[in-house]
Amino acid sequence: MNLQDVITPIGKFVEWTFENLLVPILAPFNLGVIVLGLCGLVFWLRKQRQYTEQARQNGDII
Repeated sequence: MNLQDVITPIGKFVEWTFENLLVPILAPFNLGVIVLGLCGLVFWLRKQRQYTEQARQNGDII
């Protein structure tokens, strides 16, 4: 028994893990990140509009 007999199954297991577990998860994860980012952008823009209107009412900006 040599070192190659130990390393090859570990490498095959890692390759199988990427192909069968991680690759199918990528599409929903990426979609979730994009949706979360868009929701955060909409929230931030609404809050910014509120702050701008409040500043205009207070005369802080022209």
